[in-house]
Parts: sequence; C-alpha cells; structure tokens
Amino acid sequence: MKKQILYYSFAVALIVGFYAGANRVAAQDGQITGGYGDAAVDSKETKKIARFAVKARAKSTHKSLKLVKIVKAETQVVRGLNHRICMDVREGSKKARRVTVVVWEDINNRPLQLTNWKSGGCTEL
Repeated sequence: MKKQILYYSFAVALIVGFYAGANRVAAQDGQITGGYGDAAVDSKETKKIARFAVKARAKSTHKSLKLVKIVKAETQVVRGLNHRICMDVREGSKKARRVTVVVWEDINNRPLQLTNWKSGGCTEL
C-alpha cells in the first residue's frame, strides 16, 4: 500500500513538473499556450481582416471610416481564430486615431465577426 502511494505521488509529481516546464518553454518563445501570438502586419490575411473590421464598424455606426495603417497584429486559436489588430483609422476628414479590434474567424468558414473595437492605442482586450 505504501509503495502504491509512493508510486502515484511520484507519477503526479512527474506530470506536474513536465507540464510546468512545457509552459515555461512556451512563455520563453513569446507565446503562452492559449494566448495571442504575433502575426505579420503586411500579410494578405491581416489586411483582409483589418478591412473587414473597418467596414463592419462603419456599417454599425453609420460613419465613413478608412483604414490608414496596421500597427500590430496577433492571432489566438479558439475554436477558430481571434485576430487582434491594432490600427490607425480615420473618420471622414478627421485626424486618424488608433484602435484595437478583435475579429473572430470560425473554423467552419462562417462569416467573420467583429467582436470588439476599442479606441485609445494598442491594448489587450
């Protein structure tokens, strides 16, 4: 009985140690499991997602918005992809302002969804 308890304790310690080590390695690589990872700001996919976000926001607010510049882009795997993009947008002839958006892309090729839009710089949402 004591040997079984010792064996199971050792097995649990090994599993926990391995899991903690794997998370530490992932964090050192710049991306935590389940977290956002960098995406190329100049990729066709990022540009497509950014244009979609601006168009969706313009439609919902009845304002004329234009994408000026993509500053930062990240993706996160969540039963599809969350695209978090920091970008500069302009409303009509006003000065450009920085916003961070999140667009969800479903794994079943459903339409894109703008799930968050926040003014004020590159922020985590």
